[in-house]
Amino acid sequence: MRKPAWLGKPTRPLYLLLAGALIALAAWGFWPRAVLVDTAEIVRAPLTVAFAEEGRTRLRDRYLVSAPLDGMVERIVLEPGDAVKAGESVAMLLPANAALFDPATRSAAEARWRAAGDELDAATAAAAAASALRDRLEAARRRTDALANQQLISSDQRDEIRAQATAAEANLHSAQARARAARIQRDMARSVLDLQGKASRSDGNRLRLSAPIDGQVIRRFVESEGFVRAGQSLLELGDPQALEVIVEALTEDAMRIGPGTRVELLRWGGDTPLPGRVQTIEPGGFTKFSALGVEEQRVLVVVALDDAGKSRPALGDGFRVEAQFRVWGADDVLTVPVAALFRDGTQWAVYAIENKRARLRHLQIGHVGEDQAEVRGGLAAGSRVVLYPGDSLRDGMRVKQD
Repeated sequence: MRKPAWLGKPTRPLYLLLAGALIALAAWGFWPRAVLVDTAEIVRAPLTVAFAEEGRTRLRDRYLVSAPLDGMVERIVLEPGDAVKAGESVAMLLPANAALFDPATRSAAEARWRAAGDELDAATAAAAAASALRDRLEAARRRTDALANQQLISSDQRDEIRAQATAAEANLHSAQARARAARIQRDMARSVLDLQGKASRSDGNRLRLSAPIDGQVIRRFVESEGFVRAGQSLLELGDPQALEVIVEALTEDAMRIGPGTRVELLRWGGDTPLPGRVQTIEPGGFTKFSALGVEEQRVLVVVALDDAGKSRPALGDGFRVEAQFRVWGADDVLTVPVAALFRDGTQWAVYAIENKRARLRHLQIGHVGEDQAEVRGGLAAGSRVVLYPGDSLRDGMRVKQD
């Protein structure tokens, strides 16, 4: 019986067809496919270079009301946050009568009175010098405003003079407050002498302690009636609106800023950032260990607030803030995302998308911000680059944009 033709041996063309299909399938499987990548465009945009550090607020001027003599202080009824006026009674002290008749105590009181007078003279002279400086910088501010309106100087120069004039105004207020406080301290020392001159062991005269400034009670150190020693602190007074910010900055960052550098205070509890400027960078640094145990060299930076305090009514002494220092900025810069940059030897490089392929391109990079970097050469605006290029990406590979 003859076998059907379809059960016979395969012909050679069928073998060739199967072999070709296997080769095509293998080639298709190993053929390099386009890599899926994220991309971004090189554009002209504003660029700001800044760094941020944690800071804390503190009173620009604080004043201690202390006991000038040993004695019994009556219960202080003022609470932290209560407002006081300069010259207003804040505490009453019944001096220890025995000390009133001690010649050594009287000599010490006379010395304090003379020292308070010298302090008043020095504070008055400092206030006069601060007033003269304020007047000179105010005149300079008016001149720079006129020059800036004529575009003869840059806005940064105008802002620096304005910041100096504002700081001079604040220094004048501070010097005047110190002069008022010195005058009150002198008057208090004089009252002690007067009290010692007319006191008797049985008259029970009390010494009235007055507030040296208009402000608020910040802290109360003695609450109940009790015996206190001469020089012991009773109350701390200050003006919560006259705040400044202290920032512990890394020394290498502090080298990039100076007096007048713009600062934004963030995460202070309000809806909008608070503007400020660097007032002082202290000349001495100190060593501090980070949370990870890394030894760091830091320096204190004092930041003056620009606003008058109306936009921060709840901000007080010792509050935490985040200070962002503006090191450099421009409104129209050719920028590339920092996420696209990597080092190729000693040069900065990116993978640019050209004809659906990744092409290695070297760039000249200028200022580097948090998310963007300045491009000074290598690619033009409108070019697309690969974000987060992995180690597997190579020059010339086919890519597909996500």
